[in-house]
Amino acid sequence: MQNFNKTLIGTLVIAAFSFGASAANVDNSWYIGAGIGQNNYQSVDATSHLQDDSDLAWNALVGYQLNKYFAIEAGWQNLGTDDDTHLWGGSTDGSEAIDVDGFTLGLVGTLPLDDKWFATGEIGAYQYHLAHEMGQGQYVSATDTAAYFGIGLGYNITDALAVSAKYRRFADVNETAWNTVDMDAQTIGLQLTYRFGIESEPAPQLITETKPVIEAKVEPKVEPKYQTKVEKEEVTILFGFDSSELSSTGKRKLDKIVRESKNSTDDSIVLVGQADNRGSASYNMKLSEQRVEAVANYLLDSGLEVGDLSKQAIGEEASGANKTQSRALERNVVVELTTKKQVLISSL
Repeated sequence: MQNFNKTLIGTLVIAAFSFGASAANVDNSWYIGAGIGQNNYQSVDATSHLQDDSDLAWNALVGYQLNKYFAIEAGWQNLGTDDDTHLWGGSTDGSEAIDVDGFTLGLVGTLPLDDKWFATGEIGAYQYHLAHEMGQGQYVSATDTAAYFGIGLGYNITDALAVSAKYRRFADVNETAWNTVDMDAQTIGLQLTYRFGIESEPAPQLITETKPVIEAKVEPKVEPKYQTKVEKEEVTILFGFDSSELSSTGKRKLDKIVRESKNSTDDSIVLVGQADNRGSASYNMKLSEQRVEAVANYLLDSGLEVGDLSKQAIGEEASGANKTQSRALERNVVVELTTKKQVLISSL
């Protein structure tokens, strides 16, 4: 078990540097945290009358977000005390007790469920110090390493502050110097984390604008004289999280495009679909394709009359926001309508 735990620590350190090198420009940031809850000592086998017991546990940590899915965490974990006062309701003198605390190093995975909720899983190593007071004047201690794993459910209070319900289990927390105690431990509690470098940013404003582009058409021998006036109108259709369903607001914008397209079959439309950066790149590409198809189908079913309709899905290629408000603006399809009109500039 000692060799396994040392191997586990080495693997976690190597994984931290490997992920950091490959994801240096993704979502990297530092954060700190602290938690409190209850620890249950289980399967206690001790050379004293101590048995399974519960006590207050707490932890403090510092972490580094390697990318949007993985982080490395180091911290201090206090598992509390297993003592005879807990077992016998204060009827003993409290001369027998087991205290455990030490350092943790682990790899944490995060799975976003929506803009606010997320799930976590973690695995790591716990370098602990166990002090066993077997009676008055009888005291032994040992330092060793135990493996642990955990799961949790979290909620983003703000972009920088999050709270999580955490479960952790520590296997083979033993006194190895004199072999006076073998046991396991599990903690259940709440943890609060604060992420540095996350600031509120103003929401970008979506601007629909008409961009006139004048192309001179010279016909010196023909009267009256005309020129072709090219106008481009751009409309952004927003979508909900993990959705390709059109909203009522989006449909009203598309209805306006359909009305304007009936002026000339020389008009053209370009659709560019996008997704935010939550989830895998392949899934986001598929989602942006579905959004483009939803817009194209609505336009065609509504009687769109244009000479050319082109579609493009770019997935999360142009997405980089790490704020809830900004991510919402990246879930879109941009509709660009190009119209051509003949404008009279002179006559006989």
